[in-house]
Amino acid sequence: MIKFFKKLIFFPFRKVSRNARKTNWSTERNRKRVGKSLFFLAIALFTVFIFRFVWLITVNHVGGTNLTTMAKSNYQSTVTVQAKRGTIYDRTGAAIAVDSSTYTIYAVIDKTQVDSNGNPLYIDKKDFTKVEDFLNSKLGIDRDLIKKQLNSKLKQVQFGPKGSDISLEKMKEIQKAAENEKIVGLGFTANISRSYPFGNFASQFIGIARPKDENGTQALKGDMGLEKAFNNVLSGENGKETYQKDIYGRPIPGTTKVIEPVKNGQDVYTTLDAQLQRNLEGYMDKAATDTGAQQLSGTLVDAHTGEILATSQRPTYTATTINAAEKQKYFTWNSLLSQSAFEPGSTFKTFLMAGALDSGKVNLNETYQRKLQVYDTTINDWDVTENKSYTLPETVTYAQGFALSSNIGMSKIEMNMGDALWGSYLNKFKFGLKVRAGLDGENPGALPSSNAVSQIQSSFGQGVAVTPLQLIRGWTAIAGNGTMLEPHIVSKVVDPNTKTSLTSKAEVVGHPVSNDAASGVRDLMLTVNTDPVYGTSYSTSGDSEQNLAAGPLFMVNGEPAAVKTGTAQIASTTGGYMTGSQDYLYSAVVMYPAKNPDFIFYMNVKIPTESWTLKYIARVANPLLTSAEAMKNDLSVSADTDTKAGKVTIENYKGKDSGDTADSLRRTVLSPVIIGTGAKVTAQSIAEGEKVSANSRILLLTNDKDQVMPDMYDWSKKEVEQLANWFGIKVTYEGSGNKVLTQSIETSTNVKKGQTLTVKMGN
Repeated sequence: MIKFFKKLIFFPFRKVSRNARKTNWSTERNRKRVGKSLFFLAIALFTVFIFRFVWLITVNHVGGTNLTTMAKSNYQSTVTVQAKRGTIYDRTGAAIAVDSSTYTIYAVIDKTQVDSNGNPLYIDKKDFTKVEDFLNSKLGIDRDLIKKQLNSKLKQVQFGPKGSDISLEKMKEIQKAAENEKIVGLGFTANISRSYPFGNFASQFIGIARPKDENGTQALKGDMGLEKAFNNVLSGENGKETYQKDIYGRPIPGTTKVIEPVKNGQDVYTTLDAQLQRNLEGYMDKAATDTGAQQLSGTLVDAHTGEILATSQRPTYTATTINAAEKQKYFTWNSLLSQSAFEPGSTFKTFLMAGALDSGKVNLNETYQRKLQVYDTTINDWDVTENKSYTLPETVTYAQGFALSSNIGMSKIEMNMGDALWGSYLNKFKFGLKVRAGLDGENPGALPSSNAVSQIQSSFGQGVAVTPLQLIRGWTAIAGNGTMLEPHIVSKVVDPNTKTSLTSKAEVVGHPVSNDAASGVRDLMLTVNTDPVYGTSYSTSGDSEQNLAAGPLFMVNGEPAAVKTGTAQIASTTGGYMTGSQDYLYSAVVMYPAKNPDFIFYMNVKIPTESWTLKYIARVANPLLTSAEAMKNDLSVSADTDTKAGKVTIENYKGKDSGDTADSLRRTVLSPVIIGTGAKVTAQSIAEGEKVSANSRILLLTNDKDQVMPDMYDWSKKEVEQLANWFGIKVTYEGSGNKVLTQSIETSTNVKKGQTLTVKMGN
């Protein structure tokens, strides 16, 4: 192209010169000839430029560059608008986890950085010592590191961990101090972060969110706990905006235009109460110190709603100590509430006794001998001595056996019930099944093996694995006269974009035992705390720390609570059980008031180093339950969010993982019921696209090879009809009302097509 233009420009002049020499033209004629040549040359060049200009307008590209985009970049910018992550609150509206900014300090040492008047915007070498003193005094940064960075060949430097994660307040303080000392060249970059104002506050349960790079931008993403499980709820959707800018790149006011609106994350109101949670944290700190235990876990529940009011564990962490958390011996990132299963020990006897009373397989006044050989296994009670005698009477009633936590008594009851009947109650209480409260990584636990000895040992909490969350679900039936509730962790989800909210209500998930059976178990639990001979929580010495004289160890407002204690063996990593004198999981479940419980508290202590006494648990349970009882009326009042009731749009769940689907629905404050144990959803009771209110029950049929009858207690007639249609069975109704009270086909039994189901309805 260049050669072409050279020829085009110089060729006429050469030709004219040659012709002039040949023809010997006059000067005037030569000038006219040159003028004509320049005229035609100008026309040729103009034609080329016009053609090129039209071509650029039409094609709009040069090479791989889009000219329109390049032009716009000179006067217009498009920016991503970061969505705000939803805030996690307690039930009253106290913020537990909020978005915040932290800052990283940097120093400019590039001497070309000056303002419009030529004043330096960098740190001059003569001020290095001054800056070194300043950063060391304000942030504690090592002097050698400061000196090394300032003398580097970089244009801008930072100062390691101590120069980052600076709070807004600290950043402003440093800015003002630098201005007062006339230090220039220091600046700050903002980083998105998550703040946890309460510090140590149900840490493994709430979890933590950290910045992650996504598509070139940073966003907060849940790493653990509720932050991870509810990440899709808490995370919003980034927006895009454009604005015009001046020649200096500054936005021109009034030119901003929204391309894609930002959608902020939804706020999650947990069921936790900040005051009760803080109280529990303090009591747990003391218990951890006093016992020297490897691990501790404690949870307080509203017995009328199933809401988790407070939960904590040790060892734990805070947002500021998270990087050193794993240095604590026996530390686990798992939430002990839902992610770790264990053999529960004697607290499990509450479920065996509930099933026995419900089925009429125990006479509490009948006596038995405390000796039992099951095949090749000898079963002993805890008070057996080395010479195989007992410190308490060898012949006791079954009621006394429950109070003294007799393994032999519970084993004899289980043998009288039979493995099949006992197994049916384990299914009714839903052991071996995840609670599906919406938490991440929940452990399903395990039912006892089919081995006869294992079945019997499960009656006293050995050979069966559970989580505290599963135990709590079962205990709501004991506290609630047979009606079992789903434990709830979220009280409300609020969408700030639509100003709507989804508020949870108590959710009935079954009725494993009768009112009389549940009431009978609570009466027996009261004797555990009040029987001076057999009660395992009756203290002969009292507790001077709580000003308790000899008598019931668990006292609230001067009244004894209903209690069941537990001492469970711990499986060894090499097989069998650990054999140390204190290698046990000690625990207690406490219900108060005993006759009609408002609250359930469960706590366990794993392998204490100090000599064990139940007083360690009582010192947590008693003051916590006293506070909860005093706040009872306030706990029924939820935070006012000035929103209207929202709706949930049902999606198509067919072919999706049944468990994951149930957890996802729970996070939208719906009530999923999985029918069968299949891995995939094959049908759903509410059609895709329907909009439903919070707490709506949705049935999810799975690809289970068997048709197994669920517990339909509290179901509507429409839901019964849906199940009958799926199973191909007939239904007859007795009574009137809107809810199922009883069903003729037992829970967890196989159903055959054509079978008749009789359902009693009531209110």
